[in-house]
Amino acid sequence: MSVRGSGRALARMLAPFCILITGVALVWVGYDAGGWTRGVLLLAGVTCVVLTGPLLQPAVRRWRQARLRRSPGLTRRLDRQLEGAAEQLAHELGVLWDREMKLRRLQHPAPLPVRWVNAEAFGDHWMNIRTNDGRDAPLDLSGSSALNEVYARNPSGRLLILGQAGAGKSVLALRFAYERLRAAEPSDRVPVLFPMASWDPVTQDLESWAARRLAADHPALAGRAVSGKTVAAELLRAGRLLPVLDGFDEMSAATRHHALRRLRASLGEADPFLLTSRVDEYEAAVRQADIVLPATAAVRVEPLSVQESVDYLRRTTRKLVVGRTVATKWDPVFSRLREHPRDLHVLKLRNVLMTPLMTGLARITYSDTSRDPAELLDHRRFPTREAIEDHLLDQLVPAVTDHSEQTTRWLAFLAQRLNSLETQDLAWWRLSPAAPRVARAVGATLALGAATALLRWQVDQPTSWFGSEMRVWVPFGVLCLLSVADVAFGSCAPLPRYIPLTEPARMARPVLVVVAVLGGWLLYDWLSDFLLFQVIFAVGSLGFSVGHWILRRKRPRPKAGNQQTVREFLDDPRDRTSGAATRGPERTLREDRLATLVSLGLVNILAEGSAVLRAAWLVIFAGITPMFFSTRPGTWPITFVVMLVALAVLGTSSSAWCGFGVAKAWLWGAGKLPWNVLGLLAEAHRLGVLRQSGAAYQFRHSRLQERLAALAGDQPAPARVPSNSSTDEDFRSALSFISGCVITVGSIAMWWTIGLGQLNAALGPYGEAGPYKAVAPACELVDREALRKVVPDPHGEQSGEDYGGFDVRQCSWNVGTATAGDPSVEISVTLHRPTSALTAVQEAEKNFDDRVGLGLRFVVPEHTTYPTGLGDEAISVVEYSEDRPRVVTSLRLENLLLTISYEVSGIKWGDTQGYARSTRITQDLARTVVWKLSAAVPQPGVSP
Repeated sequence: MSVRGSGRALARMLAPFCILITGVALVWVGYDAGGWTRGVLLLAGVTCVVLTGPLLQPAVRRWRQARLRRSPGLTRRLDRQLEGAAEQLAHELGVLWDREMKLRRLQHPAPLPVRWVNAEAFGDHWMNIRTNDGRDAPLDLSGSSALNEVYARNPSGRLLILGQAGAGKSVLALRFAYERLRAAEPSDRVPVLFPMASWDPVTQDLESWAARRLAADHPALAGRAVSGKTVAAELLRAGRLLPVLDGFDEMSAATRHHALRRLRASLGEADPFLLTSRVDEYEAAVRQADIVLPATAAVRVEPLSVQESVDYLRRTTRKLVVGRTVATKWDPVFSRLREHPRDLHVLKLRNVLMTPLMTGLARITYSDTSRDPAELLDHRRFPTREAIEDHLLDQLVPAVTDHSEQTTRWLAFLAQRLNSLETQDLAWWRLSPAAPRVARAVGATLALGAATALLRWQVDQPTSWFGSEMRVWVPFGVLCLLSVADVAFGSCAPLPRYIPLTEPARMARPVLVVVAVLGGWLLYDWLSDFLLFQVIFAVGSLGFSVGHWILRRKRPRPKAGNQQTVREFLDDPRDRTSGAATRGPERTLREDRLATLVSLGLVNILAEGSAVLRAAWLVIFAGITPMFFSTRPGTWPITFVVMLVALAVLGTSSSAWCGFGVAKAWLWGAGKLPWNVLGLLAEAHRLGVLRQSGAAYQFRHSRLQERLAALAGDQPAPARVPSNSSTDEDFRSALSFISGCVITVGSIAMWWTIGLGQLNAALGPYGEAGPYKAVAPACELVDREALRKVVPDPHGEQSGEDYGGFDVRQCSWNVGTATAGDPSVEISVTLHRPTSALTAVQEAEKNFDDRVGLGLRFVVPEHTTYPTGLGDEAISVVEYSEDRPRVVTSLRLENLLLTISYEVSGIKWGDTQGYARSTRITQDLARTVVWKLSAAVPQPGVSP
């Protein structure tokens, strides 16, 4: 990409940031502005911030992509990141599949002999498949041992495995992935199993679905790469993975032809894959889509021969030695099969045992128990082939567990739940579709309810909306109710989150950032008036930035010679229990809980979508609005704590862990599942009833799931219907758009209402007006003769602004001609009005206390005095200024606050006599102002 193209991407990225900074600047300037311009500036600033927020992430992503394409250093950094992620993924999958092979006893005493032959009718032209020489001669891809070796003979790297139900396609795909992973070099593609039943090709392309699936099964891959995309998406884009797409036939019949089109459209020139499916379902999808997968070879799994099944069952059964005769309890069955090959019941039993699934179930039911397999010869008990298969499926759970009836009931409920969800993935975060919605709704209700109560407490004033008088928190509460509905129904199901444990300090980073920002802001607010602190702050920031850059440059990089192959890793017993390589459903749950608690829910707010972000914005709105327009000064610490707790509740309730907790409690209370759900699933997995697929479990076979689901309802399992996820997605999109517009416009309108001071003063039980209803211009309050003694030839500048709740009048005098000392006097009079919570005098008292508390932080403490006879309360201080001391006298007179300051160049630091003289000047001027103000207000009982 050219520099010009990168410059355009940089410009497109900087434009939203510039608008955002402009919005922040407008809010900053508008806060100090007066008159009608204050509301306009605040409205414009908030609008800029709200509207540019959604544009920031796409802009940064485009700039990162452009920068990545023209920066060799970033490209190398991305390659190193993906190399490490691929190696970690290979280690995790290797340990997972090694455990699966042992639990399912696929290698003991030896794998079932699965044979396959070429399926010419379903493959592409051989000249397309043979990308190495372009010849049209067919390749012999038949075999019966290692599919990995046969796959290596296919130049295109695209293989389709077809077979009947229970033919062993999924086991063959697992063995292929495991063997290829053990033999892989560090630079080879990592094989990854993707169960296609969880893919909805109508709404998702293949790469997006695969990336989301990877992120759910391996949460570390949900992190961001250098490019800005997730690591999972970058691994797929960079061609570092070999997709093994298992169970095409288990997708909805209405979406299979869409899946074929999506798969064909996603294939690049040399993208390999392996796909498994039943024959009839794949043939129907090909006819409906009228396409063929390009450069794809096809093989068909052959059924077992009777002799192969007999040999396997005999080898897996304990020997019975009587004298010199060695037999097994299967011998009567084998003799019947051999001696009566034309018997109808024998033919049914032979057909059953010709599938690897049923042969494996027969081993578990009879070879591993004390039961007599001769009962299979009872034609009255098992009149059909389906009856024999159902019997073997029904006996799986009783054969492997002691509490068979209770366990069967629990597993049947789970199977029925998976059928209703049209999936085979038994993921803990999707245990109940309604539970995460309930958790989010409750969390959003609590958080937004606290925000509404906070706004009512801090800004409890009436306003007019659509011609009706109401409190300002009422329309805010309506927005919060809409946001609760948006969060509950407009959000997708949450996925588990992950915080790397390789650096323990990184787990607490979000909390440390919040604490550091808050503490830094308080420290800066305390010391920002000192020039020395500003210099130290600037130098420290520069030093930190330079040091951080140096450390990043000096960070040691992994050496190529230290890489370990996957086979060496699997063969090394020290690494078998590595934390990075044993991630499963239980650990995924722990990691999601840890990520939620450590980040105070922030990780879920940032990752769960726009609905949760809008709810968080309303909480923040309720927290920052009182900082500008509160009727209760000095309560911002309480406001900040409530806002932080509300955000934590909102984020925690949006986590997958919280949704799982609600689902577990509900199903346990209803008697559907035990409290330790994951313990039940782990035990079922250990016993071979379930299999593990990433962070989710699946039933051993779809036939077992359907059979258990039928037992749960005492009726056949319901037929799968076309997925309605596209309708749900359209509903969520519409709800998100409507709620986003309403919340954005509503919050801006509320800010406009509050910021322009359109709140009507409604007197509450304490809303008593003060004795002063108005105040004269500040320049007219000071005696001119007394002023000339202090400032020769005074030249005054007057200003003032009515802010609704209070009215400020100011005046400053400087000498009109050059005079030694350059003295200046400034007077400020603030008139306070009542609120619904406080009287006008109480408002003045609170503001006087706040002003005194703030002023005492920047004064010479030993020269602070509290004069008497000046109003109701008064204080005189010597403040630090830029180049000379400034003496200030502040007092309160009923509902008025008066401040008089005096500066003169003749006073030096430490001049005690100068401090005392200046203090007397400010107090004398204050007495003249108090006298004039008191004379303007009639005393009680005295006629004017």
